[in-house]
Amino acid sequence: MNRVELASERKTQIINATIECISRYGYSNFSMQDVARVADVSKGIIHYYFLNKEDLMMTVLDHVSGEIENLLVGTEITTDPVQRLSNVIWMCAGVVQNKREYYRINMDFWTQIDQKEKVRQEIASHYAKFRTSIANIIQIGMNKGAFRSGDPSLYATLIIALIDGIALQWLFDEGIFVYDDLVKNCEMAVIGFLKSN
Repeated sequence: MNRVELASERKTQIINATIECISRYGYSNFSMQDVARVADVSKGIIHYYFLNKEDLMMTVLDHVSGEIENLLVGTEITTDPVQRLSNVIWMCAGVVQNKREYYRINMDFWTQIDQKEKVRQEIASHYAKFRTSIANIIQIGMNKGAFRSGDPSLYATLIIALIDGIALQWLFDEGIFVYDDLVKNCEMAVIGFLKSN
């Protein structure tokens, strides 16, 4: 393994350890020593790759959001806008079930938006990317006559709000509803609304 590969592997190891620490202790309650212990490296190694805790946290936020964005790109396997939008709804809902720690970490970051402007800007940037991706699918559907006319960005915002709302309620109380049933109803409501003229 060359130096570039080793550096990349070390950074990933530290990022994953930080994700585990945030999941365990919360955003504000872990130390660099905790990360070093979980990553099985020295604190010096962490500071070699990351300037400080804030630098590490912003890298983690970018990593977590990037993973979710990569999943969104995977919905592009079909050209049918109705199926693509359905895939997006199920993929976003699946993140909560299958990558629960990522969603919980995002919630921890949300608590910092009033104290840390960089965190607020980063989260806003990622939401803008999600909105744009979903709005593009909706616009294609409008162009093909599959969806009603309107503001695709507004519709995308509503879809994200529905998914986030369902996810938060489920994370607080998993027994409150059958998750897949509610997602299916959300999908039917969104697609039904967009297809009606």
